[in-house]
Amino acid sequence: MKFKNKKVEELYDYMSEMSKKAYSDPLLISNDVLCKQDTRGKVLEAYLVGKTFKQRNFFFVTRKIIFYFSKNLAIFFLYLCIATAHKLSRQMFRLPANDEFVVLDTYFIARGILEQGEFKDIYFPGLANALEKKNKNYAYVPRLFGTLSPFKWFRIFRVLKKNGDPVLTEFQLLKYVDYLDMIRFIFLYPFSVGRFVKELGTSHKDEILRRGLWQAFDGTTFMGYVRFLLGRRLSLLKNVKIKCFSWYENQIFDKNFYRGLRVVRKKAHIVGAQFFVRPHFLLNIFADEREIVFDVLPDRILVNGPGYLYKMESIQVDTGPSLRYKHLFSNEANPSAGSIILILLPFFDPVVLHILKVVCEVDWPVPVEIKFHPGTDVRRYKKRILEKFLITNKSLLELLPQARLVVGRSGGQLEAAALGIPVIDICPPEEFSQSYMPEMGKGVLWDQAVDTGSVTRLVSRFQKSLQFNSSLLKEEGARLRSMYFTNPTNDFINEAFQLD
Repeated sequence: MKFKNKKVEELYDYMSEMSKKAYSDPLLISNDVLCKQDTRGKVLEAYLVGKTFKQRNFFFVTRKIIFYFSKNLAIFFLYLCIATAHKLSRQMFRLPANDEFVVLDTYFIARGILEQGEFKDIYFPGLANALEKKNKNYAYVPRLFGTLSPFKWFRIFRVLKKNGDPVLTEFQLLKYVDYLDMIRFIFLYPFSVGRFVKELGTSHKDEILRRGLWQAFDGTTFMGYVRFLLGRRLSLLKNVKIKCFSWYENQIFDKNFYRGLRVVRKKAHIVGAQFFVRPHFLLNIFADEREIVFDVLPDRILVNGPGYLYKMESIQVDTGPSLRYKHLFSNEANPSAGSIILILLPFFDPVVLHILKVVCEVDWPVPVEIKFHPGTDVRRYKKRILEKFLITNKSLLELLPQARLVVGRSGGQLEAAALGIPVIDICPPEEFSQSYMPEMGKGVLWDQAVDTGSVTRLVSRFQKSLQFNSSLLKEEGARLRSMYFTNPTNDFINEAFQLD
């Protein structure tokens, strides 16, 4: 895989070689560090800044092992409670007897379903309608996300049953032996990691990987293995050909699910959909061809726009419909008349803290509204936010038409720029963080800042652009939109997903 940053490319190649060695042990497919995900191990950050580490002592390793077992066994118990809640809810999906069965593999966000009293597909909006028009037999196979409360999931399962949503959860398919297999995984996985760590050498890359594996060791790993068990049960369905449309971030959940679907050869055709704005150096996003032999990659990949295409020899990568961004092609923004400054925050705590510190020190020309990442606990940051600032839960669809400027570090910045709204990308000088903004439009439609002074200067510059040269901003936004987004027309949805 080619990257503009040679150090990133070097690390990707190294991690690719390591994952190829590791995946000969199937349990390590559930390791998020070897999957190249951005984790607490911070492998990419450590390599880019050239960090060195002290050797781990006996107490550090012992503590990690204790935390691993206590956390995973506790969550396994909660998982059993959620399985019981599903059984009590009586939520079921009638499995197809024969013919093609379309599986929609995506997230179900607990908070959204509970607040709205219904499930709304925010990852593949419009795809279910397209399937229904073509009389396709389909079901959502959800990745449950957002809470471990059995009581909340019971309420959600009841909502799904009441509304008649076509949802096939793992709890309907898994057998008692599968739950025993989860326990087996929990107890054997640490030995797999230990054996792999012992085989690492003494190079700088090896030390960074060793440290990353130990740092992330006490995470919850068996949930990835659950996806393998679910995929395997799907592949064993008789007289059914599976077509899987999967929200694809190349994480452990994806890899395990695809491997399970391929237990029965040629049973499933998998399309991985990357319909999102992605950072430049998020290593796991790029499918690794060395992993094809382990059955953990999709058969075909669809990306959000032509600017996100990348070359692979064995897997076709095409432009797909930007299902989540239809508003960019149907709505217009007038930032010159914008009434708010919109602050968009990422997930990672040090970056959030830096951005909040900077925005609280700037004299803004209009009121400020702050939108946190959906996975963030907002209560942790309320004391760091000025009383005059408003924390909002509104969608970007509602917020962007009101915005004069968009500030922060988030994928939503690219949506704003595509509408011709000026963007200030705040880059913490002492913390590694991923940028979502391309080189296109830099210096005209968007720019980077590191502190209060540079943000203030950019605010002044963009204020003048909005007043005297707003047409140039709009033109640059249209150019950027055509590169990184694709209009999700009905015809293009049918063509991209090959529904005819």
